[in-house]
Amino acid sequence: MKTKYFFFTALATIMLASCSSDGFVGSEDSPDMLQNNAIGFTSGFKAITRATEHVGADAANLLNKHFTVSGFKVSNATDQAASQVFYDYIVNWTANSAGTTESNTSDWEYVGISVAKPSALWKEGTDVKQTIKYWDFSTKYYDFIAYSTGKATPNGYTEDEKSLGDDEVRVSAIDYENKDTKAYTIGGSRVNLAKCYISDMVTVNRLDYQKEVLLSFRSLASKVRMAIYETVPGYSVKDVKFYVDDATSIATGATEKEANLFTAGSDTKDYFHTNGTFTVFFPTTGDKSDPDNNVAHVAFQPETGPMTTQRFGELEYTTAEGYEKVMDGDTEQKIWLGRTMNEASFAQNKDYTIILPNEPGTVLELRIDYTLVSTDGSNEEIHIYGAKAFVPDTYTKWQPNYAYTYIFKISDNTNGWTTNIIPEDGTDPIDPAGLYPITFDAAVIDTEDGKQSTVTTVAAPSITTYQLGHDADREDYKTGDIYVQVMKNGELVKVNNADHPVQAWIVTKEDGNENAISEATVMDALNIRAYAGDDKTTGRNGLTLTKVTTTTDITTIPSADGTGVTVAEGDAALFSPAEAGTYVFTYQDLVNEPMDIFTAVSLTTKPDDWNTEGVWYITNDESTPAKGTTFRAGTYYQKYTNRNIDWGVKVIKVE
Repeated sequence: MKTKYFFFTALATIMLASCSSDGFVGSEDSPDMLQNNAIGFTSGFKAITRATEHVGADAANLLNKHFTVSGFKVSNATDQAASQVFYDYIVNWTANSAGTTESNTSDWEYVGISVAKPSALWKEGTDVKQTIKYWDFSTKYYDFIAYSTGKATPNGYTEDEKSLGDDEVRVSAIDYENKDTKAYTIGGSRVNLAKCYISDMVTVNRLDYQKEVLLSFRSLASKVRMAIYETVPGYSVKDVKFYVDDATSIATGATEKEANLFTAGSDTKDYFHTNGTFTVFFPTTGDKSDPDNNVAHVAFQPETGPMTTQRFGELEYTTAEGYEKVMDGDTEQKIWLGRTMNEASFAQNKDYTIILPNEPGTVLELRIDYTLVSTDGSNEEIHIYGAKAFVPDTYTKWQPNYAYTYIFKISDNTNGWTTNIIPEDGTDPIDPAGLYPITFDAAVIDTEDGKQSTVTTVAAPSITTYQLGHDADREDYKTGDIYVQVMKNGELVKVNNADHPVQAWIVTKEDGNENAISEATVMDALNIRAYAGDDKTTGRNGLTLTKVTTTTDITTIPSADGTGVTVAEGDAALFSPAEAGTYVFTYQDLVNEPMDIFTAVSLTTKPDDWNTEGVWYITNDESTPAKGTTFRAGTYYQKYTNRNIDWGVKVIKVE
């Protein structure tokens, strides 16, 4: 089985405001009041980092002191063709200039600036100036669409007319009529596209003309980082090496020190691209009740440079935990993975890598070798080869201005091999008995509107758990809805398949030691049972699992941006822990031939479970049953049946 846990997002916005006096063009106010009715702009900006807010000069500097806006007004008589007011106008910021003109109320000005291509007003060889615009009260509503190329230089020429310079991006005119499929495009290199900002469309109704017009900008780019930590009892982890594909044999082994994730698909969405064009569009407009109303979406068309692997830099390691210290003179070397989520070993010192947004999402794969070293001073080593995990595409739908963190946890389970000797036919070695999967934990830290994190167990199958608002700074979930998806060999599997049932459980330990509850001990309890009822199972190891209601017909998973992710019925499950405790989610995979297990026990009195279902006391290890129900003090062999089922298991702490 495999486990993976990943995902962090943060959202940034820029606020643009437009305000005017109480007089409007088209009202019955006198003409001499029109000087107070100019449309003006102001700005505020919330950055992609947590709880950081920028306004005024800070916001202007983030936009490199400029943005482009098109504005459209729709008649009160019909909702048909809109008339354009702002034709891709450039709006510039100048410090301490507010109030110097009718159209500048907060240091942003558009009047008198030369019209530039791609504006339809631009005329080659001439210098057309942008003019002042007033509110028209006879209009039912205005729509505003805006973007900023930030520190990249806009180039409004077509590709045939002029090639891009080193710092340029190519922009098209804003097309309101086709806004639902192609409002405008921004193209260029990943480096320059990452400098750009896009805006949601804003609709201003006539009764709100006296209020500020708020335009929400966000970075066009996404940011991704990753980390790994381990929780293997009695061992520390060192020498993590990364594969860059599935084709490399474990006999060759991983060689990359740089952390990376890779894809295996062949569609556009399955690549990391370095150059291309984004189409910005607004598929939902005119419905204020829909959370997607007026939200800017992006679609990417690659031009050059597709990659299947994205590197994130080398891991930052930490010091030893026990007696496995490695000294360099008087200095203890930092060669070990972190041991808690808060101390996870990040790639490249927690720095993010710029990634182009990918709204469709793709399955990501992590594949690694690593070494376990005993912490008792014996320096025993166990080498693990080819451990892997899959991130479902539900949680890789990268959005502009979101930052994603994938945190992987190596536990006492692993789906790698302890040998890299493979058969002559080149296939992977068969899993040795008792080999369990790594668990990979992934978290979404914070967003503008909330928090999002997912946890995926890396196994065969692997399990991803997610709770809206989960904080990656904490190990625990809160009570409430937890959503689950299961993957096997990179594909989602149905959770409503009767042959492969899923189930959530609350777990307790007979001696109260909840630290002893892990993926491995849960699987042992499920397979080697001392008691099994309809709603409760007690394992030979003292773990008791009590069923929690599990729903498998959900069709929507909530997301931090409020829009939600639509899934087909049976692709995800849901359970809702109502109290603090330790929970597990299980997926029954392969059922192998059952095996008998015998444990010698010395009995002085007849035990309560004397020859009950699943537990038998026999006189020898040849499975000869005890005679009748007669009990005599002495040595018996306690016989259990190992059901020998492969399980997908994820342990979940709820505070």
